[in-house]
Amino acid sequence: MTTPTHDEKAMEGSINEKDAQLGAIEEIHIDPVAEKKLIRKLDLILSPMMVLIFLVAYLDRANIGNAAIAGMNEDLNLTGNRLNVAVTLFYVTYIAFEVPASVMLKKLRPSRLIPFFIIGWSAVIIGAAFIQNYASLLATRLLLGAFESGLFPCLTLYLSMYYKPLEQARRVSYLFVASALSGAFGGLLAYGLTNLHGSNGLAGWRWLFLVEGVISMLVGIATIFLLPDNFETAWWLNEEEKILLRNRHENERIYQGQSMTADAMDKSEVKLAFRDPKVWLNSFCQFCANTCSFGFSTFLPVIIRGFGFSSVRTQLLTVPVYIWASAVYLTVAFFSDYFNRRAFFMVPLALITSIGYAMMLGVPMSSTGVLYFATFVTATGIYCCVGLNVTWIINSNAGYFKRATAIGLQQTIGNSAGIMAGQIYRITNDDGRYVIGHAVSITAITTAACGYALMYILLRKLNRRREAMSIDERIREIDSGKLGDRHPDFRYTL
Repeated sequence: MTTPTHDEKAMEGSINEKDAQLGAIEEIHIDPVAEKKLIRKLDLILSPMMVLIFLVAYLDRANIGNAAIAGMNEDLNLTGNRLNVAVTLFYVTYIAFEVPASVMLKKLRPSRLIPFFIIGWSAVIIGAAFIQNYASLLATRLLLGAFESGLFPCLTLYLSMYYKPLEQARRVSYLFVASALSGAFGGLLAYGLTNLHGSNGLAGWRWLFLVEGVISMLVGIATIFLLPDNFETAWWLNEEEKILLRNRHENERIYQGQSMTADAMDKSEVKLAFRDPKVWLNSFCQFCANTCSFGFSTFLPVIIRGFGFSSVRTQLLTVPVYIWASAVYLTVAFFSDYFNRRAFFMVPLALITSIGYAMMLGVPMSSTGVLYFATFVTATGIYCCVGLNVTWIINSNAGYFKRATAIGLQQTIGNSAGIMAGQIYRITNDDGRYVIGHAVSITAITTAACGYALMYILLRKLNRRREAMSIDERIREIDSGKLGDRHPDFRYTL
């Protein structure tokens, strides 16, 4: 038997030392049956709360389109581009507070900040039922944007406290399904409530604002009592389930390259988000997709009425379009999580949406059925692209405050598209076709498809570079303080 030399012993000791450094933290074993049961419980209790909150938010935001064709334009003398200005001003205040709201969510407590948002905008919508002039409409839209500004980044960040990155696409998809369903629900409400025109001296569109505002107010009040700050204070989780969630977070911390901070505000993580080119690319893609999303969801009733349908029938015709968009998104989000892929779905769906816009641009206005079908084609990819891109930025940033800043930055840049979307849908010719709106939208969604492809290429390159690292290179990266998504063990979702 050969006795190891001094050099061989030294080499063996060096290897063992490196292995110890790389594997010092072992993954905690989790019972898959218990974990599956926990996820089911989260989906039955937490997700419906998030969906309901987001549904009433979009309901109150987009009802201006339904109100416009139900008599509001005539009652408030919204001539020229006044409706477009009112839509645009919502996003001026909407984009101003998104980053601060997401970064301060933990400090201000979700159980207080989120209900504050809901109750605030509900009061504004109720007040909007009694406005008498154009100036009052502008004031309500500015206030509505301010109160709704931080909701989405806060909700997505809140969901990331409970779900692992690979579980988040489907849960974030529920929020965008809620936004699509709000269009369907809003169309049905508009159809029913506008028939109350003249009851108690209120026009139909005023009833629409009043009833939807009251619904939102009730949701906001309920949220105060039902929404916990985190899973540690969740009244509907037992101690075993809280321990399981702690272990899941610890394993995820290991998987994500030891995410940097959890509680204390870390300015370095905020700076990292602003310096990350991937965050800016993702945000630019969100701007492009949101140009379509905001224009489509706000002006769909106006677009369909332009095909030659009556105002009352138009309210009902918006409903199937939103139901179709919801069904497609739920299906795509499921498979996106199942295969752990984002760009694979986003690029082709963006191109399908561009075909829908091309149809609305090129099909003769006399072909009413084909034009209505085109709205389904257009809706197919809009919500999928917007929603999966939000999930993508969550998956691509580790470190609580880096992720929070990235989400807030993405939403700020993405939602600034609303300023443009509110201005592009104007009738530019005698046949009622919205040429500028459709042309800008087809350009935006095609550009977004290119951006998604570029993001895929960049992230795949980073993953391959890390997979090719030697043990010495990994140790040097760790010793240099590269944590979070910069850690050599972190892998980006493609």
